[in-house]
Amino acid sequence: MTAQSGGASDERTVTVVSAATGNHSFSENSVSNTPQRFLGQLSAFTGAWALSVGISEEWSELFDRVSEFLRETLTTAMVTLWATSPVWCAALYVYLFVYATYLRAFLGAYLIFCLVDSRPYDGVGRRFSIVRKLPIWDHINRYFQPKIVFEEPLDATKQYVFGSHPHGVISYTSQLIVGATGMNIEAHFPGLVVRGVTMPVSFSIPFFRDYALAMGCLSCDRSSIRRILLDRHHRLRQSLLVVVGGAEESMLAHANSADLVLLKRKGFVREAIRAGCALVPVYNFNENAIYKLLPNASGTWTHRFEMAIKDLFGFTILLFHGRNIFFTPFRTQLTTVVGRPIPTTKNFDPTPEEIHHYHALYVEELSRVYAKHRPKYAPNDTDIRFVS
Repeated sequence: MTAQSGGASDERTVTVVSAATGNHSFSENSVSNTPQRFLGQLSAFTGAWALSVGISEEWSELFDRVSEFLRETLTTAMVTLWATSPVWCAALYVYLFVYATYLRAFLGAYLIFCLVDSRPYDGVGRRFSIVRKLPIWDHINRYFQPKIVFEEPLDATKQYVFGSHPHGVISYTSQLIVGATGMNIEAHFPGLVVRGVTMPVSFSIPFFRDYALAMGCLSCDRSSIRRILLDRHHRLRQSLLVVVGGAEESMLAHANSADLVLLKRKGFVREAIRAGCALVPVYNFNENAIYKLLPNASGTWTHRFEMAIKDLFGFTILLFHGRNIFFTPFRTQLTTVVGRPIPTTKNFDPTPEEIHHYHALYVEELSRVYAKHRPKYAPNDTDIRFVS
């Protein structure tokens, strides 16, 4: 981690480059690169062997190209597996239930457990550090080349409520912030514990729910958030990361746009004041470029379909596509900028005026972060626009 100081407060930044660039070393969240190391060793071995037996340099270069192709194929496959995990987890459960009849009793009991398990809502969850050391994170680093920029260092002894923008189609960058890539906030400030939150329905998806819990993710309902920030029975001083725009904003996730649903979203500000946490705006550049939405302007059949699902279930099913029929994400460099913390005065029963005051400061800081860093990280994106 390197710090850069300037004369003006706007110039103070702490920039952290991901492991994929070779300029950052992980601590407790280090990831294994065994598959890629193996392919690299295989390439070196085949090249040396080719030269030793008199095979021409052209053949040696061919071996290198084949090894690179295998490395890229493996990386793409692992990223696709990660990106589509909710779908294939649900499909795997159905397949096993239908065809593995000897497992039906176990699978039925497991499904009941998924529906009654209280861990996603207790403010603690079921977090396992081993999941953050899986080789798949190295492939994600290689694919997205993620980078995170801190405008000010964070204090690991304090609590924060991070607001993540934009939602994107599936909020992949927000997952990386609390995951084990170079964007993981905790890796840069040891002692800081950041819990991501997601829709309660995510914890009804067999197998995927266990992955989400193991990563430290919890439910985004109000009682769960309050347990994360206020409960002390788990003896952790936890911070919160919430994707503020929700399902409504996901419908606006078109490439090169910065349309946010924020003006009416004040619940996260209220919870920050109740817990006395600093508010921290976070902008994820190129999140909207990971997938491409079908045109869904108001009045189109696509928009009507997405709104009908949203009104019925509280979330929506977006119509989008990726690089191929397997919904592989488009390969784009992801950069997250973490703005300056906005301190709040703790008040267990904040007034509407207090909430409005801190919300206005938050909107102002997020706008400043976007205006300052857009020319460098997303020069083709539009001006930020708060649609509601």
